[in-house]
Amino acid sequence: MNTSILLAGSAWNEFVSIFTGEFAWLTILLMVVGMVLCIIEAIVPGFGIFGISGILCEVGAVVVNATLCNGSPLQVLILILIITLVTLLIFLLFVRSARFGLLGKTSIVENKSSIPSDYGKEDTQKLKELIGKEGILVTECHPVGNVRIGDDVFEVSSKGGIIPKGDVVKVVAVENNIIYVSKITY
Repeated sequence: MNTSILLAGSAWNEFVSIFTGEFAWLTILLMVVGMVLCIIEAIVPGFGIFGISGILCEVGAVVVNATLCNGSPLQVLILILIITLVTLLIFLLFVRSARFGLLGKTSIVENKSSIPSDYGKEDTQKLKELIGKEGILVTECHPVGNVRIGDDVFEVSSKGGIIPKGDVVKVVAVENNIIYVSKITY
């Protein structure tokens, strides 16, 4: 029991010495600058200069602590753990803010589609009116081609294989804005 208290005290001393050494200010500065740059990278889209610089500052903080501050392996491990936990905390805060908070109400995180919710419904209704109408193929339909119905030309898909140009077809269905035709045989 006495050794566990000594080990815990030793770990605490190592933790405190990270922030109290001769070059501790440089380690802390690099950590803070790295975190700020990573936060900017989270806001600015893409993996750019801010993210790379932030990661380099974080790595620099560990290297400075290990070399200039004569940090022990335990100090380096503690520093990496601190950086990982703070980065994870910042990430979780951003995710929460994007879903429920202020960040979700900005143009940074767009929750809406640029396509209107009623897009294509009017077109589908007009196309469904074509069911049962006949037309002449202006291109070969294998399985996609063009048919002239009245004065309009529509792109259609064949329900029964290849249909040659000039054949008379009938619209048999409209599904997902695709007009399906079949050849009329007399």
